[in-house]
Amino acid sequence: MTTPVVQLRAITREFSGSVAVDAIDLTVERGEFTALLGPSGCGKTTTLRMIAGYLPPTSGTILLDGVDATQLPPERRNIGMVFQSYALFPHMTVEKNVAFGLRMRGVPAAEIRTRVGEVLELVGLAHLARRKPKELSGGQQQRVALARAVAIRPSVLLLDEPLSNLDARLRVQMRQELLRVQRETGLTAVLVTHDQEEALELADTMVILDRGRIVQQGPPREVFQRPSTRFVAEFLGYENFLDLPGKGPVTIRPEHVGFLAPGQKAPPGAEAVEATVTAVRFRGTDFAVTTTVGDRVLHAVTTDDALRPGASVTLLLPLAQAVPLPGDDIDARHATPDQQECPA
Repeated sequence: MTTPVVQLRAITREFSGSVAVDAIDLTVERGEFTALLGPSGCGKTTTLRMIAGYLPPTSGTILLDGVDATQLPPERRNIGMVFQSYALFPHMTVEKNVAFGLRMRGVPAAEIRTRVGEVLELVGLAHLARRKPKELSGGQQQRVALARAVAIRPSVLLLDEPLSNLDARLRVQMRQELLRVQRETGLTAVLVTHDQEEALELADTMVILDRGRIVQQGPPREVFQRPSTRFVAEFLGYENFLDLPGKGPVTIRPEHVGFLAPGQKAPPGAEAVEATVTAVRFRGTDFAVTTTVGDRVLHAVTTDDALRPGASVTLLLPLAQAVPLPGDDIDARHATPDQQECPA
């Protein structure tokens, strides 16, 4: 059995008496891609910075490759870091940016040349080795930052919202590129993001934080299909929340809500609900439909282009798709969102 690359044991971080990260335990296995996911202020960036050594924990233990690294400075942790802002040296060429960490570690010049050449080939930038950052696109700059982090052969690669400054098309391309590099190198990676699509596409393990605590973690499909709390469900895009007799609080995704034809009865295992359409929004391949049932709002998805606001419809709620939602036990002693993340 291999030693986990990262182990956090009861890690806590406070700022001015407010709890930003609250006694979390986290294990990242070798070669695994882990995503820390949550809204602004949930503690994900604070956690990443504690792993990197840029921020000491108030209490708890950080193990890297089985060694207590809680008090080690960043330069002694063998961590590769890719920042949201790229953090490239503007006066250096691409190859010198990539070589920087190797030079700081005293790697011989011949080996530096070899490793820089290898990682620039890996990220597809060998032909731009002599360019400076200002001559590159945003996506190319991000690849340089990734190459620089990979070149030192880190124990773990930390990624702090690395794609958030890119446009939508480039973000999708860079997700694929990032996953390819991680798979080809076998690197262990920890990604911080607020983008659920990014986490679902990239991660082997998805860890969702809320107000400094881990509220759910597991394989992305499992977390997405079975959110454990209303917070997790809302964060992952669930919109319909109901109290069903015998089931208690549940959530059903809009794409699972159907429509019954006039006079049609609900089949076994489903409930029919009379509703009024209040909005219809075209989304390219389908329509998002908002309805009201008394004082409750329910959302559905259809390919029927005939629905209009004001129409009366019968919604079909499949009970097999209803996900039970246990209560949220996070108490009020935690910091408000704007207090939690550590200073930039």
